[in-house]
Amino acid sequence: MLHAFLTYINEQKLFEPSEKVLLTVSGGKDSVAMFNLFCGANCSDGRFQFAVAHCNFQLRGKDSDDDQIFVENLCKENNVVFHTKTFDTKAYAKKNKISIEMAARTLRYEWFENLRKELNFDYIATAHHLNDSIETVLLNLTKGTGISGLKGISAKKGHIIRPMLFASRKEIDVYVAEKKLSWREDSSNASNDYQRNLIRNQVVPLLKKINPNLDETFARNLERFQSIEADFRKNLSHFRTTVMREENGIFFLKIANIKYWQSANYYLEELLKEFGFNYFQSKEIFNSLDGLSGKVFHAANFTLLKDREELVITAPQQRLPPQPSAAAAAPIRSEFALSISLEDIKQEQAFDFLDKKLSFSVLNIEEIDGKFERNSSVLFADFDKIHFPLTLRPWQEGDWFIPFGMKGKKKISDFLINNKVPFILKKTIFLLTSNDTVVWVAGQRSDERFKLSDATQKVLKVEIK
Repeated sequence: MLHAFLTYINEQKLFEPSEKVLLTVSGGKDSVAMFNLFCGANCSDGRFQFAVAHCNFQLRGKDSDDDQIFVENLCKENNVVFHTKTFDTKAYAKKNKISIEMAARTLRYEWFENLRKELNFDYIATAHHLNDSIETVLLNLTKGTGISGLKGISAKKGHIIRPMLFASRKEIDVYVAEKKLSWREDSSNASNDYQRNLIRNQVVPLLKKINPNLDETFARNLERFQSIEADFRKNLSHFRTTVMREENGIFFLKIANIKYWQSANYYLEELLKEFGFNYFQSKEIFNSLDGLSGKVFHAANFTLLKDREELVITAPQQRLPPQPSAAAAAPIRSEFALSISLEDIKQEQAFDFLDKKLSFSVLNIEEIDGKFERNSSVLFADFDKIHFPLTLRPWQEGDWFIPFGMKGKKKISDFLINNKVPFILKKTIFLLTSNDTVVWVAGQRSDERFKLSDATQKVLKVEIK
């Protein structure tokens, strides 16, 4: 098995001999086999740099403490550095309203990662094997996690490596017996209170009645599933770049591009999953693509609007207080407006604007020299045409300006329609005004009346970043 172990590490590029690995050893058969293989590697193909981490979850009384003592003694016998931590797992689960299984997993991986960073280790090695991967696939199929759940457990993910995935439970049993290794039995493995144990103890034995070679068959299937999943991820990445763009933290998905894709409904589901939308919402969103505009869908942290030509996804920080109603020609409420004095600008004061910063500066025309790239997030205006204080406020019905490059005036509402600004984003449109005259539709277009000319000497630069 040692040869297969080293071959797997090399083929999967899990780590280099010069890199440090933190082994997670519970004392069970699988982790003891992994520990022994790491020790055996040091007697064959050069030395691995590793230490051991053990968690005491205090879930099995004296047995948990005996597990800790067993692993500590195992490390002493082999001159391996030992680290351990005791957790009040039940209290953590109760406090966070999660299962004992999830609590143990969270506590385990948080501590492993903290220890890895503290000790400057490169990787954390767990003893998951082939049958663990099979059980994961069956569990995922039962829960409906999609194509990503079919690939099983990854050999390497971030700083986590699984060097035992090449071996089945039966092969590990044979190895442990041949090496006459001692190990600790976890009595909770026999309990069907945990979902994974139910799969292991009841579902898999039934499947093996149909196919006694289930382990070997599944190993081949996992290779196929992993290849299919890798291809799917490439296509999903292409789908994402084809249909989605981001502007100022807001995501736009082009409806025409979505509909062009074969199996677009599934790619859209996977993409929307990243924003917290579930299967049923994704299906409803896909079915709405040919429907009327204005339908809104909510996930925990994002809102999606079905607009005329795009799906628009916004996070909570883009949701502003409602602008004053169109019915009113009432003055703008002061809490929605910002006054910018000349002194603020001289001090190059930056202001919070939506989820970004609004910065002001005054430049000499020589610093511009007619060479600047036009950018909707940056305003260059003739400083001498500005009257202070400036006001930054939400737009209202009836507001108008003369768009840069045009001669006639245009209502802000018509400008936003012509520029296909989605309805949900119109509440995020602010105007920078001077003596109630629009200087800039922030992030959209400047006013022609404040443009730079041959007579300009000083330039007001305003930037959203």
